[in-house]
Amino acid sequence: MTGSPLRRLRALRREAFLFTVLLFPVSLRGQFANDAMSSFARDTQQVAYANYAQLRSSPDYPQLHNRILNRQLRYFQDFLRATGVDPDKDVDEVMLGWRGEAAGTTGFFGLAQGRFQPDKVRAYYAESQLPVQSYAGTDLYAFGSGQDPGDVFFTFLDTSRAAFGPLADLKALLDVRQGSANGLDTNPSFSSWENELEGTAPQWGIINGKAAANLAAGWFTAGPPTASPGSGRTTERGSGSQGGLGSSGDLSALLSPVRAVLYRVEWDGGFSSHLALICQDDASAATLLKLISLLQAASQQPAANSASTSSVSSILQSMEAHQSGSRVELSVSGPMDALDQVLGSTLR
Repeated sequence: MTGSPLRRLRALRREAFLFTVLLFPVSLRGQFANDAMSSFARDTQQVAYANYAQLRSSPDYPQLHNRILNRQLRYFQDFLRATGVDPDKDVDEVMLGWRGEAAGTTGFFGLAQGRFQPDKVRAYYAESQLPVQSYAGTDLYAFGSGQDPGDVFFTFLDTSRAAFGPLADLKALLDVRQGSANGLDTNPSFSSWENELEGTAPQWGIINGKAAANLAAGWFTAGPPTASPGSGRTTERGSGSQGGLGSSGDLSALLSPVRAVLYRVEWDGGFSSHLALICQDDASAATLLKLISLLQAASQQPAANSASTSSVSSILQSMEAHQSGSRVELSVSGPMDALDQVLGSTLR
């Protein structure tokens, strides 16, 4: 190596940094997700992670943009632009959560990492005379009147972290961060699942409890459940005679041994997804695998190939499934629109 000792030292430091990034990419990327896990309340039943910085670098991002944000979150992002925060440029990572056994009934909450200007937002709210509440010494900014139980509030933890959600959920998050309540990281199962998924894809998630069983039940009817993510309420789109294997009510009971669904999604002109259905025991997993095989066989019948079910049939026929102990592992890919048939409204 030529040059002055100072230049050589700087070059060595750059090489050491690059070596660290290449050797430990998961640990570097995992800091935000770990922080979210230690901030969310322990009763959180569903989480969904998205690395927007990585997704923005994809040539498919213009088509992905509206697919990776549900409608309420898009409205929230449009509002944030007026305050001086541009989510398309300033937000790099987001973790969403849903609480309670019937996750989704109180709306989503979350944590975002990026580059924020709290002073600018504070000045905008003061000038516009928009509602602001204070909780535990933190300013909570309302998106809406601030009086509706479903209104979203947001706050800044620092210039790189922001938290948002309905008031009760946001207060619970702040309680956890201040040490007065237990975080989701104290749940051994969730911590193990998060460690398994972290760094595997730009989008991944964990669906626990009744929400997971209802999602699985939707695959055995003519279409996925129409409820919001993990709501625990399923609207049938058909019956067994229309390409499914039974009513969603019957199948929800049959699939109750499904403890959780872990998923990860990658995009490249379409989507490829891996799902792990975690069952109560090996026997439950074996039964579920048989049901999936029956569903795949039914999807090959002419009656299953109507216009309303053709995309479902195509996905099922290309799905790879196998059992690994108490888990059923699924790999599936297809066009972007078809992802709704796999995850229902989880990503919407």
